[in-house]
Amino acid sequence: MAAAVPTASPRGKGRLAAALPVVAVAAIAIALMYPLALLLGLPLAKLRMDNVANWVRLVSAPHALAQAPSDPAAGAAAGTRLAFGGVGPDSSAERSVLVYGGEPLSARFDIIDGELVLEDALPGPLLEWGSALTPAGGGGLIYRLPEGASVEQALYLNGRLLLPGVSLAVERPDGVLNSFTFPDAESGPVLVNDKVLLEGEGFEAEGKHVTLDAPAPFNAVVSRVNGDYAPVDPATGTIVLAEPSGVAPRVADRQLSLGELLVGAVDGSNRVFQLQHVPLVESDPERRIMLDGAELSSAAERPQERVDGERATFTFAGDRGVVTVGGVEVLEGKDFTRSGNQITFTTRPARNAALRQYPDYLVSDPANGTITLATPPQPGSALWAASYTYYDHPACGATEFECFLTMPQHPMPFPHWIAKRIGPFLTAYPLTDSRNVVRATLYTAGGTLTALLFGGIFGVLLAILFVAIRPLESALLPWVIASQTVPIIALVPVLVLLLGKAGVTVQTSLVPAALVGAYIAFFPVTVGTVTGLRAVDPLSIDLMKSYAASPFQLFWKVRFPAAVPYLFISLKLGAAAALVGALVAETESNNRLGLGYAIVGQVQAGNVSDVWILLLISAALGITLVAIVGLFQRFIAPWELR
Repeated sequence: MAAAVPTASPRGKGRLAAALPVVAVAAIAIALMYPLALLLGLPLAKLRMDNVANWVRLVSAPHALAQAPSDPAAGAAAGTRLAFGGVGPDSSAERSVLVYGGEPLSARFDIIDGELVLEDALPGPLLEWGSALTPAGGGGLIYRLPEGASVEQALYLNGRLLLPGVSLAVERPDGVLNSFTFPDAESGPVLVNDKVLLEGEGFEAEGKHVTLDAPAPFNAVVSRVNGDYAPVDPATGTIVLAEPSGVAPRVADRQLSLGELLVGAVDGSNRVFQLQHVPLVESDPERRIMLDGAELSSAAERPQERVDGERATFTFAGDRGVVTVGGVEVLEGKDFTRSGNQITFTTRPARNAALRQYPDYLVSDPANGTITLATPPQPGSALWAASYTYYDHPACGATEFECFLTMPQHPMPFPHWIAKRIGPFLTAYPLTDSRNVVRATLYTAGGTLTALLFGGIFGVLLAILFVAIRPLESALLPWVIASQTVPIIALVPVLVLLLGKAGVTVQTSLVPAALVGAYIAFFPVTVGTVTGLRAVDPLSIDLMKSYAASPFQLFWKVRFPAAVPYLFISLKLGAAAALVGALVAETESNNRLGLGYAIVGQVQAGNVSDVWILLLISAALGITLVAIVGLFQRFIAPWELR
């Protein structure tokens, strides 16, 4: 006898067939979130790239010798090839100058493939040693500069020049975030303000992404070493090396360096020059422009007199400089005349105009690196940059997509980002903590069910009265409709104020959520029930009346069964509306126990993935509440579900 082959029951097949459309819609929605996330996020990423305030700032300074000479006092003969740290193959001899001890040298040279080839001999010394750094802990990583030395001086380890470098985190520390991205660093210690963290002892790293053991403090400076070393605390002269060393680095007091000449003709008449790295940081305390061995000043001088619109003569501290009115340069001999430290305008400056004098030079165009000198440099002099800060490249990445991936906030995150956050987000607090999401969801569910109960009862009773008493419907229905036009965002504060005066602690009470939810939910219940109570076959009513049925029997036997499908449809609509009302009430009443307050908190914190998780939880809660209404329908009116 052949064994019976088990087959799926018709009911199981029906449930599977009913679930397939839901799964298909969910899959399509998830797939569409990826292109939608790019559509919304890439324009914001481009804005981040275009805003130089979000770019990496670098300091341009003379390049020191890449390798300390074995005999610094011996100098260098013509034809010697010298390497300087950080000099690229595109460097030009026409735009460079040899500097020693802050003074430019007149020796001729050429630059071939990033190396300097001397055409004239250089007398020694080429380098003067200072003291070695002292260990400051960290297993050969942290050292302190000798007294009197600064972090700007060249450091050598075993004769090799150490190049400084740090990569700032893309994300802004908010006191909660512990995951950071460093586009320009894939290894090295992490700095949180002046605290040094080592991998495995303060953070875990995965390429450019770092997870700290503890969240960084609010507005802390989080960076990672991406050079040979990085300053930790300039005030104490503390540095951290990228790799531990048992030998202490040594500082060079003075050394031969390759400086950057400003671009422009030094002919005794030209006053306009350009720096080679742009755009410039306009308010830059590091900027030092040198003319031969003298530093030029760009400090703005204000006039002693008030610019009142009537005065034409003004007195400054100095007797020379570039003069500007409202940021625009005015010319001596054309726009004003000078007598010592006094200048007289041919046309009076407007009242409260910004009148300034820059003693030696003015940064006239930071975007192009243009500076204007007060006095043209004479032929044969060297105009060079000892130090200045410029914006080098976007900190978020080299492309719009890279910037999109490192954005701290996304209008719509990728679905797998949201999925990755679900576990940590749900388990961030224990169930006993009021901040637990599961607990907040149950709290909001309780408020919504209470609102639906009261709103449903009130809506059904009102519908019965409208059907039973026609004049009452004509009198009240317009006001019922008008009640739904009142914005709940304006109604809730009034309700909260009244409840507070009545002694209700709105910050921990379900009353505001229940009242507001019931206020929104009763309307669809009323309208749906009225429609259902009147959706009766007139012949059925006539038949019941012919049997001398009472009004109660007519309602219970005829009108109620006809109204059941309308009632439960309106209750399902009311459940969704009650949830919205409860969330708004929790938000406006500052109820920390509910889901609404949690959503607002994550929005304010900028945790977009967590916001989407809460939105999905809210949506799941709404679906669950509607399913509960459907379950009641199955028990009360099972004939409607056949």
